[in-house]
Amino acid sequence: MDTELKLKIKNEIKEIIEEIEYEEYRFNQIFHSNVEFQKSYYKFDKIFEKYGKEAYLKYVPRKYKKQELKDLISKEKYLQIYEHYGATTLQKLEYSVSLTNQELRTQNRFKLLIIKIKKILSGKFISLPVQTILALPEGISNIVDNEKSVINSEEKE
Repeated sequence: MDTELKLKIKNEIKEIIEEIEYEEYRFNQIFHSNVEFQKSYYKFDKIFEKYGKEAYLKYVPRKYKKQELKDLISKEKYLQIYEHYGATTLQKLEYSVSLTNQELRTQNRFKLLIIKIKKILSGKFISLPVQTILALPEGISNIVDNEKSVINSEEKE
């Protein structure tokens, strides 16, 4: 990507973030609260559609990508997770599920300490709420592969 395109993408993202922050500010001002919108990630779909997956992953803030991941997991849209984030994210989610399950089953404090250190030091662990991680099925990448093969077979017919 050339620098002009990068600047254009960054400016669009900055505008979207300012819009979200202004909406939150106005809402909080009107209702005298301190609410942070949880579904504001959908505004970044414009970036995904306009510039593609690479620009979306590189420039959209982690906070909004996490919001989207949590929502997609709760709606069980694993194929969409694959399309937006790729196979590596699915593998990281599988790793997160296995570590969280180990953590919940472990009785030994030393093993629990090792698991927590793995979570902190590992670049593979995706930090999401435990309920969200436990909502993921085991073998999520296999599920996505099956869904892709069904879609491909329907397209061929």
